[in-house]
Amino acid sequence: MDKGKMKEVSEDKKTQLRWSKPMSKELLKFLADEVKKGNRPNNTFNSSSFVAAADTISKKFNVKCLPDHVDNHLRTVKTAWSIIAKLRNQSGCGWDDNMRMIRMSPDVYNTYVEANPTHEKYLNKKIDMYDEMASVVGKDIARGSGAKSFDDVEVQSLGAVNLEEKGDGDDEFVKENDKQLTSNAPLESRKSRKRTRDDDS
Repeated sequence: MDKGKMKEVSEDKKTQLRWSKPMSKELLKFLADEVKKGNRPNNTFNSSSFVAAADTISKKFNVKCLPDHVDNHLRTVKTAWSIIAKLRNQSGCGWDDNMRMIRMSPDVYNTYVEANPTHEKYLNKKIDMYDEMASVVGKDIARGSGAKSFDDVEVQSLGAVNLEEKGDGDDEFVKENDKQLTSNAPLESRKSRKRTRDDDS
């Protein structure tokens, strides 16, 4: 390989792609179709699926999308799904299967969002592309009759939650979300644990 081609490859690797909301939706739709076609054996997509996805995004949005961009953005989607899955099992949360929405009771919501501001977009709002995310990166989560509900929750907004990526180098955002979810519990839960310790003593 001559120096000119080496330089071109090196530049391609450094190229970052900003994912718009329509691009992210298109990718999820495409990969959900790939799952239906059986192109994700053992929960891992075939490399040909990433190549085809990158080509589709490139042509439809007139950008230079590479398979690595698809792979990196899929990691962001997986992180978002992980947060959604944990919130569904969070104390004070209920799942609305019809609206595809995580409902959090008002007495817990304000305290939780204050401690976890980046999670607000997943609460009391319809989760856009939920079914596609579940198909592409989801794990088995209790749905329907197994879901909790809060009839008295005030839905603050029905605006759709969507995924937008600043670029392929958003690993810090991913780490911060995971860090916040594991380290911050609702104040109500912390108080409950404190009362239990006091009772024991």
